[in-house]
Amino acid sequence: MNACKKEKTIFISVVRDFDLYDRIVRNNPWNRDAGFMYFDNREENIGIPERYNSFLDTYDYDTPAWFIFCHEDWEAKEDMSSKVTGLPRTYLYGPIGARLLKAGKKYHRFNIGRCEQSERDGSRHKIEQGIFRQGPADTFDCQCLIVHSSLIRKYGLRFDDRLTFDLYVEDFCINARENFGIQSIVLKIKCQHYSYGNITERFMRLKDYVGSKYSGIYTTIAGGCIIGNAEGKNISEFRKSPFNHPEKYLILLMSYRYLTHRPR
Repeated sequence: MNACKKEKTIFISVVRDFDLYDRIVRNNPWNRDAGFMYFDNREENIGIPERYNSFLDTYDYDTPAWFIFCHEDWEAKEDMSSKVTGLPRTYLYGPIGARLLKAGKKYHRFNIGRCEQSERDGSRHKIEQGIFRQGPADTFDCQCLIVHSSLIRKYGLRFDDRLTFDLYVEDFCINARENFGIQSIVLKIKCQHYSYGNITERFMRLKDYVGSKYSGIYTTIAGGCIIGNAEGKNISEFRKSPFNHPEKYLILLMSYRYLTHRPR
């Protein structure tokens, strides 16, 4: 338990399944000290970025708070108000993400963080775990993004409405990094995502759209996709094994200064 006074925390969600949302988000005992803002999307089914932006556009920024943008099927398994209290407010945070790291002439992609994953009824349960439990990431999965209101207020950060139901958090992370120098950091968060998601034609089309907006090349945990112009680039999947990638030690060394950045 963090000894500091807990900071105000607000969960923001777009909801179609209220039974699930009430059980794992709004009535979750771990979230008892938090506030909640939800959008009923059962009839209009408005894109998630548009819903999130409507919250950001109307929030009273004279009241500082941590915003936890999360899916209706994302369950925190620890006290998030305590988790975020005292964190540096200059970063974006999330429970799981991915990173692309260049070593020599080769790019290596890998996942970071840890999250339990299952179907909505809890079946097909497994652990999704990256090679590092925490550290800097290119992007987070859309299941959860944590950002302080002061960062939104200072830079006017918003979600891209065109991204409706895919890649809106990935785009948020890349925009923050390229245009404002804001780093995304994966935290150790005990959580479960009651969805496996789908990589659809819409997802791939929007991935190309996001890549066209920025100058860099990035990755996402969703399908291990590359965002940006990867043509002609040598990109491999880095796995924590003594029998592959002789560059692994260089990658670990390059990552060390970030891994020692431990907000929690």
